[in-house]
Amino acid sequence: MHSNSWVLVTGGAKRIGAFINQEFAKSGKNIVLHYHQSESAALALKVQLEAHNIKVVLWQANLAEPETIEQRFSELLTQVTHIELLINNASVFDQGSLLESSLEQIQNNLNIHLTSPWLLIQAIANQKIKQYKPCQIINISDANLAHLYTSKAAYFISKKAQETLTELAAIECAPNVRVNAIAPGFVLEATSATSTEENTQVSSQTKSQLDTRLDNKEINILQRKVPLADLFSAIEFLSNNHSITGQTLQIDGGSHLQCPPYMLNN
Repeated sequence: MHSNSWVLVTGGAKRIGAFINQEFAKSGKNIVLHYHQSESAALALKVQLEAHNIKVVLWQANLAEPETIEQRFSELLTQVTHIELLINNASVFDQGSLLESSLEQIQNNLNIHLTSPWLLIQAIANQKIKQYKPCQIINISDANLAHLYTSKAAYFISKKAQETLTELAAIECAPNVRVNAIAPGFVLEATSATSTEENTQVSSQTKSQLDTRLDNKEINILQRKVPLADLFSAIEFLSNNHSITGQTLQIDGGSHLQCPPYMLNN
């Protein structure tokens, strides 16, 4: 990576986002460490990342308030010269059927999964990229969007809209910016029990509860969990293959082919 280039992973202080940042730091990438409320976690992770002799800049932004993104991003660009890779990872994962979802819940999901990623894509594409290597954007989707389920309607609908965002952005941002997505299946390593924008692919149970409730046959047709390392290898593949844009890679053990049994009750 260019010495003046940076990676930005939204929701990067905890869980999947933190893992991705750790892997990038190991390979020598400079990190924009985004967080919303998890300042203590971000500060602790910053120390870990800097141990790999890379630069880390903390970036606090509330993706549930998209009207603030333009200003917050402008402030970020006073600290870093060029963001080469954006990973839209931040997510909420709330219970609520279509008929039960509140206006606040609907707007929150749309803001975090669609509106703020859309604005960040605009911001990345509008950088002065001609002076640097082309940029890349990777959205974190969900393999289970291949199946209709109503218990998390606001999440499902907003994430489905993000799929279209990926494809349209790939068209409009070419040729200097490639836009792709990865769609994880069930990732047991994501263990938080709360619904914040720094969660991705999490349910309301802790890992120990999930391990008790599920056996391997319930997870996917390959009957094994999706390791975080497999998610990162997919990100590396998309980053290194300069001919791929507008694609979504399913990293899910086959969940998109057959609805996993746990989804029927989730």
